[in-house]
Amino acid sequence: MEQESMMDMKRFDTTAIINYIFILYAFVLPLSRASVPIFSAMILILFLSSKDLKSHLKAIVADRVSQSILLFVTYYFVTIFFYPLEQSREAIRYLVPFLYLIPATIAFVTLKRDTVYQISIALIVGIFISNIVSYGIYGGLWHKEKILIIDPSPFMHHIQYSTFLAFAIIMALYRILHDYPLTHKILYSIFAISSVGTLFLIKGRTGQVVFLVGIFILGLLSFQNKLKAIAISMLLTISIIFGAYQFSDTFQERVRMFQSDINNMVENDNYATSLGYRAGVMMMSVKLIKQRPIFGTGVVDTMPRMREEATRAFPNDYYLRRANHLQNQYLQTLVEVGSVGLLLLLYMLYQISRIPIISNEYRTMKITLMSIYILTMISDIQLHVQVTIGLFAIVVGMLLAINRHATSSESA
Repeated sequence: MEQESMMDMKRFDTTAIINYIFILYAFVLPLSRASVPIFSAMILILFLSSKDLKSHLKAIVADRVSQSILLFVTYYFVTIFFYPLEQSREAIRYLVPFLYLIPATIAFVTLKRDTVYQISIALIVGIFISNIVSYGIYGGLWHKEKILIIDPSPFMHHIQYSTFLAFAIIMALYRILHDYPLTHKILYSIFAISSVGTLFLIKGRTGQVVFLVGIFILGLLSFQNKLKAIAISMLLTISIIFGAYQFSDTFQERVRMFQSDINNMVENDNYATSLGYRAGVMMMSVKLIKQRPIFGTGVVDTMPRMREEATRAFPNDYYLRRANHLQNQYLQTLVEVGSVGLLLLLYMLYQISRIPIISNEYRTMKITLMSIYILTMISDIQLHVQVTIGLFAIVVGMLLAINRHATSSESA
């Protein structure tokens, strides 16, 4: 009976099912944190049931980007082997989000060319629905538990939400500027305007900054006349900042808070602020890095040791003495798993940035993704958070699949 059930599984076109699941995953991702483990598990189970598993695994192992992803994930898990059982369980729970990178390697060998575009549409539709919910909260039309009107980020923390918005807006602007049907451009314009509004309503300063950087990058990639590109990008950036400051109380408050954070650190030696917390953990990290620069202090020991150091260095600071992460992906990796882990992280980012893309649109998508994540990882642990690592995996998988199809066409 077991053999018959296995044969029945293999009669299914698992590749087609995986393609549909990726589309659904992209749609649900902006609306549910729970979608990441659920869809990642579904994709992995179906992949392991595929009749083409052997050839797929061979292709994944031979691909440098997939290699770099698997190396990074594997190294993190290897570092916890020497912990006692109870600490190992704690470490595994902490490292589970890294497993959500695995679907990128599966997408590489399973996604069809048409599916890649459909995934991008599904992601935009999901984000647009989240915009509607966000505006409803801001306007008092409905309420969501623990979500404030002054920060209407309904389904994830505002840093992660601003990352989603920044990426999707840039991709929508690309399609507005290039050869898409007029009806599509109108729909993308509605989405872009609503998303820019949401971006400056929420408290995601990180996403706001990378969005403005993204506009410059899009301008440079979209116009042959670089002087014209810079001029248009600057005009658009200034207009958006001016409009946001005039119409968004939240944006005004975040600008004033940034100025206040700097003054508190410089004049009052007060690190009990958003910016001060980041500066404080960076200062304390130096001591831990010096102690174990090669292999780090370990994923279990890092934050307890950081809190101990905060008790000595910042005895009156409530937030630093209760620090639960370092607000910086590069720093978190360096302190936890040392320079070896940081090199593997940088190697993975380097390999993804080198994916050869012929299509201008998907090359822009790659540059936008890498620019956003390289910058936002300075102010948050994007790869430790399931929604942002989910977005990263989906888009990297799309890029790998596009490259695979282009390579197949050339060799045919």
